[in-house]
Amino acid sequence: MAQRHLTFIHMTDLHVNASGVEDDMLFNDTRETLERTLEEIGRMDDAPAFIVASGDLTNRGDPEAYRTVAEIFAASGLDIPVLFALGNHDKREGFAAAFPELYTDASQPFDHDRVIDGLHLITLDSSVPNEIGGYWEAGQIDWLKDRLAAHPDLPKLLVMHHAPMIDLTASDMEWESLSAVATEELRTAIAGHDVVGILSGHVHMDRVAQWHGVPVIIGTGHHAGTDVVALPGAFNMLDATGFAVCQLFPAGLTTTFVAHPQTREVRHRLDMQLILDHIAAAKTAAE
Repeated sequence: MAQRHLTFIHMTDLHVNASGVEDDMLFNDTRETLERTLEEIGRMDDAPAFIVASGDLTNRGDPEAYRTVAEIFAASGLDIPVLFALGNHDKREGFAAAFPELYTDASQPFDHDRVIDGLHLITLDSSVPNEIGGYWEAGQIDWLKDRLAAHPDLPKLLVMHHAPMIDLTASDMEWESLSAVATEELRTAIAGHDVVGILSGHVHMDRVAQWHGVPVIIGTGHHAGTDVVALPGAFNMLDATGFAVCQLFPAGLTTTFVAHPQTREVRHRLDMQLILDHIAAAKTAAE
C-alpha cells in the first residue's frame, strides 16, 4: 500500500427506528446513539477513508426507518463513503425502497464490493429472511470467489453481519454466527487470498478472534451490550454502546474500540429457551 496506514470506522447493530415509533424491544435511543457516533467521527484528526455499518441497520426493517438512517448520516455533514451490510433484523424490501441507488433487486442478497484507497472491500449478505443465524443463499459463494479473484494485487476486507463459527462442534450456537456449513464454505472460498480481516456484529459484544489466521472483529454496536460475564447462566442486555476505529498497516489490522458513556445496567433479560425454540421451529419448517 502506498500510504503508511488506512483508517476506517466499524459500526454495527444500529437498530434505528423511524421517529415516533414505539418499540419495547429497543433498550436505548438508537437514533441518538448513531448521531453520537457520527459526532465522534467528526472529531477525528485522521479522517477515516470510509465507514462500515455491518448490519441490523434498523430494528424492524421498514422503509421509513432506513430513510431515518440515511437522514442521520446526511445531517452529520461527514463526506465519507458508507458501506452497508444487512442483518437478521433488516428487510431487503425496506432497504431497497430507501436506498434504490444502492440496491434494486430485493429478491437477491445485498452483496457488493468496491476498492477504496488500495483496499478491496467485499460485503456479503449473511442474513436469511426469518432466520436469526447466518447462511449463504445459492450463488453467493460463487459470487464471492469471482470477486476475490478480482484485483489480485490488493488486500481484501470482508464485511458480513454474522461472523464465522469458531467452534464447529457447537451446533446449538449456530444462531449467533454463520452456520457450520456456511463457515466452511467461507473458509474454502478465501483460502489463499490476502484477507486482512472480517468485520461483523450480531452478538452485541466487542470480540476479536483469530479464524484460520484471519482477524474477525465484532462490535458491541448501538443497541445494547451483551453481559458477557453473566453467560451462559443469564442472557442480559446492558446499557453499553460504541464503535471501533480500525487502521490497516502493512503489518496488519488494528482495532480500537470506542465506548460511549454507559452505566452497564441491565436493560433487558433475554429468554434463551425462546431463542432455541424459535430456531428449532424454523429447522422443522424447513425439513
